[in-house]
Amino acid sequence: MNDQHRQIDQGNKSIYAEGNVSVTYGDKRIPKNLTAPPFISDVFIGRDADIQAVHQKFRDGHLLLLVNGEGGIGKTTLAAHYYRQYAQTYQHLAWVFAESSLLNALLSLAISLRLEFPPEWQAQQKLNALLAEMADLQQPCLLVIDNANNLTELKRYYLALSACPNFHILLTTRISEFEQAAYHPITNLPVELAIELFIRHYPQHQPEENTVLHSILVAVGYNTLVIELLAKTLAISNRLKTRYRLADLLADLQKKGLLAIQNQVVNTAYHAQGPALREESPESIIAAMYDLSELDEQETVLLSVFAVLPAENIPYAVLETLLVGMENLDAALLTLAQKGWLANHANSSFKVSPVVQEITLEKNRLRLLTDCLELMAALIAQLDYESGTGHFIQASYAEAAVLAHYGENILQRLADKDENLALLCERLGNFHKTTGNLGRALDFFESYFSISKELYEAYPNNVSFKNGLAISYEKLGETHTALGNLERALGFFESYFSIIKELYEAYPNNVSFKNGLAISYEKLGETHTALGNLERALGFFEEETDLFKELYEAYPNNVSFKNGLAISYEKLGETHTALGNLERALGFFEEETDLFKELYEAYPNNVSFKNGLAISYEKLGETHTALGNLERALGFFEEETDLFKELYEAYPNNVSFKNGLAISYEKLGETHTALGNLERALGFFEEETDLFKELYEAYPNNVSFKNGLAISYEKLGETHTALGNLERALGFFEEETDLFKELYEAYPNNVSFKNGLAISYEKLGETHTALGNLERALGFFEEETDLFKELYEAYPNNVSFKNGLAISYEKLGETHTALGNLERALGFFEEETDLFKELYEAYPNNVSFKNGLAISYEKLGETHTALGNLERALGFFENDLQLTKELYEAYPNNVSFKNGLAISYIKLGSFYEIAGDNQLAKSFYQTAERHLVELADSFPMYVEFQNNRDWVAGRLLKL
Repeated sequence: MNDQHRQIDQGNKSIYAEGNVSVTYGDKRIPKNLTAPPFISDVFIGRDADIQAVHQKFRDGHLLLLVNGEGGIGKTTLAAHYYRQYAQTYQHLAWVFAESSLLNALLSLAISLRLEFPPEWQAQQKLNALLAEMADLQQPCLLVIDNANNLTELKRYYLALSACPNFHILLTTRISEFEQAAYHPITNLPVELAIELFIRHYPQHQPEENTVLHSILVAVGYNTLVIELLAKTLAISNRLKTRYRLADLLADLQKKGLLAIQNQVVNTAYHAQGPALREESPESIIAAMYDLSELDEQETVLLSVFAVLPAENIPYAVLETLLVGMENLDAALLTLAQKGWLANHANSSFKVSPVVQEITLEKNRLRLLTDCLELMAALIAQLDYESGTGHFIQASYAEAAVLAHYGENILQRLADKDENLALLCERLGNFHKTTGNLGRALDFFESYFSISKELYEAYPNNVSFKNGLAISYEKLGETHTALGNLERALGFFESYFSIIKELYEAYPNNVSFKNGLAISYEKLGETHTALGNLERALGFFEEETDLFKELYEAYPNNVSFKNGLAISYEKLGETHTALGNLERALGFFEEETDLFKELYEAYPNNVSFKNGLAISYEKLGETHTALGNLERALGFFEEETDLFKELYEAYPNNVSFKNGLAISYEKLGETHTALGNLERALGFFEEETDLFKELYEAYPNNVSFKNGLAISYEKLGETHTALGNLERALGFFEEETDLFKELYEAYPNNVSFKNGLAISYEKLGETHTALGNLERALGFFEEETDLFKELYEAYPNNVSFKNGLAISYEKLGETHTALGNLERALGFFEEETDLFKELYEAYPNNVSFKNGLAISYEKLGETHTALGNLERALGFFENDLQLTKELYEAYPNNVSFKNGLAISYIKLGSFYEIAGDNQLAKSFYQTAERHLVELADSFPMYVEFQNNRDWVAGRLLKL
């Protein structure tokens, strides 16, 4: 065809409104429109700038242009509008659809070009002839190849297409980049235009539902086609009456997924064949957007992985860690991105769209679990942590938070019951428990239990499934313990014990089951301790210790069994402490410390053993404090602090070590308080508070850190009280109370938080008493008493709550005394004495209960003295003296008991002074003075000892 033979038929110029135009090349009449023009959507929003950009790139000399973006983003609509807008600038235009074959799409132009091929010709011969014919057409021409997503075909025919200098070739494609071809990416519409698009198709939309609409747009990744289909579905469903609200649609998207929402048959131009609109359900249209059959096996597996991960940017370094066994991961990711299945951000992170996710989940549903096994195994390994330290073995806390987020998405996507899914639930529960979100932890442990139970019931002879079920009971028990549901926790621990015992009896040589049985005894012991059943708890801890002894003796090189034995000694020590057997307790804590010393010396880099040694020093310090050996106690607390400092400095992101350091500062503060070094004590309590503030601010949902901060405020309040700064003290006690109120309101079944709130009321009451606000003080003591009554009635065997109730009666008695209500005060002191009698009789070796009973006798003596019942008063003072003597003789280094004995002598001296026997009064005062002089000299900063000494000296001068 030569230019001099070209003639244009003088038909109408508008190819859309007034018919086509033909061009004559010699004896051929070639239509201007080589194909039927594309369907033009009535709704075209926000793409005008894109049309101008495409036109400019063609003018800049780019003959082949990829208009690329994800499926359904609006590439075809954009190309169609470009085709119409610039039709008059082109001599010829063609629109072909390359979904099934790029070659066939091109060869379809032969009819319009009046080409006939010999039947024996191969495809390449036909294409060459076609391209030659196209090259003879008058320039410029426009060829739009719609849906050219096959990378292999594009590679095959790229050079051929580039050899048509008289054509602007526009390909709509998901392929993100190719060779040297120019491209124009189509991205999501901005929020305002996405809403406008939605309203154009669903005019019934109400502005007050914009918040819900925003959530829907996010859920579908702002995909233009999906927005259109959802809007049309709503429009049809709600034509006369609102039957399917936006909230219903959002709930379906979140719970069922994009392909399971309520469906209506809608009309759309998307991939319509011919001039008619496509009429199908949104589910069918969306599902057909992507064809997974074009991917190879590795790419399909990768897409399954992205389908269960969140639709957000995931760094390549993270993917490399999670898919460590996948060869050529980088190449596979880049290919998927090039093909348009993933978005690639500077080769450093990859993201999948929610639409691709939903299609993959549906089409790969039978293979998802298998495809994701490696991913789950990696997450399980990364989220493993060292029990007792909260230290994640392979990940930092920040990394673990991201991995937990990934794990939660996987659980939402995979419905199969599988051991790996069960274990992933366990890891996620541990993560949330470690970071303090107990409600979330419980959710995952319940899922862990549910999957484990189904697996065990389906395969009752599978010991791994049976063991998994046992562990799920343990996790539920631990979480309910932390939530304060002690009876429920006990039930779960009993189930754990029952199953693990069966396993051990069936497989007595299995050391793992024997170890599990030992731990189940520990859990039962801890729960009975919390419930106040100390004798039962002791029995369980002794069983635990026996098993760990056997394991350690049989396998002396097994550090886990040695560690377990050390912890069992700690439990025995704590129980004997509660029972008042301080010397026995000290022996167990020394055994524990020896084992942890050996473990730490053998494995100095093992943070768990270093942590265990630090805690064992704390236990020794607490016991020596109770025995009155304050200087020795201080030494142990300093050892503890040094270890926690080293751990925290080495692992500054480990919240457990930071928490341990905070507690060690508290112990140092308490000891310096007892030694009378109040300024030093204040410094340590301030250090503690700073650490707990940082922990609480970083993890506001962690109830342990919030609890720790509340207690640190209490310590600051007590110290400022001792220093005479009552107003400052009051502020700290109010801070403490506010935190405990929040904790108790959030977890009303948590007995520890209820107990903490009760004690905070006591502190407020004491401070208001010191400030002279007796009525306010009385209110706080009544609040305290009410809480302790509830705790004691709910847990009558819990000695701590019984002890707390007894002390609350003492506070009420003291306040009514100060208010002049002596009869009411007497009643409260009698209540206090009855409780302490019961506690002391049940636990005669418990020095705390013995000391409490002594103080209650003192209060009764004072009250009967004030009421004029001197004979009765004398008996109580003598009982008080007898008990305080026994305590002091048993623990001569205990400062508190020595001070208590001095006060007993003072009370008897005062009694005899009132009774008129000055000689006896002088004798008791002199004995009290000797003790107080020693205390005042030993603890010169302790104001109480100085004041008592001076008061006694004044009484002796008067006598």
